[in-house]
Amino acid sequence: MNCLEDTYAHSLGLALSGGGFRGLAHIGVLRVLERYGLLPDFLAGTSAGSLIGALYASGKTSDEIETIACKVFWPGLLRSQGIHGFCRKYLPSTFKELSLPLRVAVTELPSWKTRVLDSGDLAPALAASCATPPLFHHVTIGNTAYTDGGWACVLPSALCRRESCRIVIGSDVWFRSSFAKSSGMSPNSKLARPFYSRQYLQAYRQCDVVVQPHISLMSLIPNRASIHRMVRSGERAARASLAKCGALAV
Repeated sequence: MNCLEDTYAHSLGLALSGGGFRGLAHIGVLRVLERYGLLPDFLAGTSAGSLIGALYASGKTSDEIETIACKVFWPGLLRSQGIHGFCRKYLPSTFKELSLPLRVAVTELPSWKTRVLDSGDLAPALAASCATPPLFHHVTIGNTAYTDGGWACVLPSALCRRESCRIVIGSDVWFRSSFAKSSGMSPNSKLARPFYSRQYLQAYRQCDVVVQPHISLMSLIPNRASIHRMVRSGERAARASLAKCGALAV
C-alpha cells in the first residue's frame, strides 16, 4: 500500500468494510473527512459499511448519521425485515435517488462470488449485503440468492478502483484484521497470509491509506455510550492515519 505522491486531482473513493456493530466506527471516519474537507465522490460498502455508506450517500452528514445510530437498535438490523424498516424510515427507495454513487458488495449463491449492486431498489441490496449467517442465510433479488458481502469482499476498495477513483481510502472495522493488527502482524508483512484472508490482502493493497479504528470490547455492548465510543475511535484512527498520507495533504 503506497500513498500517491502527486496532489489530489480527480475523485476520492471511500471503501467501508463489513464488521457488524463495529461498523459504527465508520461514522467517525466520515466526520474527520468532513472536517478536513475530503468529501468522497464515490462510496463502496460491504455489510455494515453498506448501511453507513447508504446513509452518507443519501446526503446525511456524520452528525446526522450518529443521531440516527443512537435511535436504532442496531442488533435488530441483523434481521432482513429490520433493514427494510430502517430503509423506509431513513433512506430513499432506489440507488438513483442517492446524492452520491454507491456500490454495494454482496456474495452470490451458490457460486460464492462477489457481485456488485448499484441500481434498482436500495433496501434489498442492503439486506443482501448484511445477510450474515446463521441469523438469516440469504436474500433473494429477482431469481438470484445473495448473502453477506463480507464472505468474498470484506473491504470493497477494488470497487473504487474499478470506477477510476484517483485516491482510495479504506475504513476497516473487520474483527479479524483488527485482531491480527493488535497481535503485531501487519498486512505488509511477508508472514501476513495466515493471519489475513487473500481477498483482504488484495483489498488492502488497493487502498492509498487504510483507517483501522481500535475498538475496545466495552464498545461492543449495544447501547448509546458504546455507539459514541465507537464513533470516537473512528475519529482518532482517521486523524492518525490520514496525516500519514501525503497525497491527502492533511
